[in-house]
Amino acid sequence: MRDVAPAALATTFVTSLAGVLAYSALSLQASGNVAPDWLLGLGLGAGGAAGAYAGARMQGHLSEGVLGRGLGVLALGLGARYAVLAFS
Repeated sequence: MRDVAPAALATTFVTSLAGVLAYSALSLQASGNVAPDWLLGLGLGAGGAAGAYAGARMQGHLSEGVLGRGLGVLALGLGARYAVLAFS
């Protein structure tokens, strides 16, 4: 698992960069607003970098099972919150 994380982060970065470049190029030719939302992108990128750093630091201290259960609980909690917001 520890060998996969850096490759996954690098792949995500390259894919995001390709998307930003593509939409930036499209914004030069398109009539609508297709340019990237730079503030949102920078905020999400900073959050992703902080999460990657925190995850890399915690990885050696927590077992894979604890991390998996924690992420599962987080996903279920967010899903439940979205469901409540959608149906209220």
